[in-house]
Amino acid sequence: MNIATLITASRVAVAPIFAYVFIRGYRTLDCDDGGWIYICLALAVLIELSDLLDGTVARARGEVTDFGKVFDPIADSVSRQTVFISFMIVGIIPLWMYLIFFYRDAFMQLLRIVCASSGVVLAARVSGKIKAVLQGVATFAVLGVVWAEQSVIGEWIPNAIWGRPPGFWIMLVTAIYTLLSVIDYIVPNRSLIADMMKKRG
Repeated sequence: MNIATLITASRVAVAPIFAYVFIRGYRTLDCDDGGWIYICLALAVLIELSDLLDGTVARARGEVTDFGKVFDPIADSVSRQTVFISFMIVGIIPLWMYLIFFYRDAFMQLLRIVCASSGVVLAARVSGKIKAVLQGVATFAVLGVVWAEQSVIGEWIPNAIWGRPPGFWIMLVTAIYTLLSVIDYIVPNRSLIADMMKKRG
C-alpha cells in the first residue's frame, strides 16, 4: 500500500461521508443554519483533489502499479456515483438520469475487464477526460445552487425551472455528454469489441 494508493482510497472513504451529510442536511434545508453545505463543499474538494493528485504522486514517486491502474477508475466511479445517488435521493435528479451515470461506468468497467482479459489495453479517450471534468464541475455547480438557496440571494433562486429543480438542468447537460462519451469509446473500438465477442462466443 503506497502513498498514491492511499490517496486514491481516500476518495472512496470520503464519498459516503459526503452522502450522509448532504442527504441529512438537504432534508433539513428550511430549518438548519446551513453549515452542512460547507462540509459537503469541503468533502467534494477532497474527492476532486484525490483524483488530481493520485496519478501525479504515483508517477513522481515511481509507484505506478497494475493495482493502481485498476483501482483508480473504480475509485472515480464509486465516489462520483455516491455523489450522484445523493442528488437522486433528495430529488435533484430523477432515477433515469442517475442510471445513465451508473450504467455508463458499469459498461466501461466491463469493457476494460474484457479487454484486459484478452491482453488488450483500452486506450483512454479525450471524451472520457472531458466527462470527468464536466461531472466535477456539475457537482460543484449543484452544491453552489444549494448554497445560494440558503444564502441572502436565495429568494432570487427559483425553486423550479419548467417543473424541475435548477440542479436538474445542470446535471442534464452532464448526463447527455456522459451518454455520448460511451459512443465515443464504442465506435473507434467496434472491430476490437466484435473480435472479442467472437472469441468468447
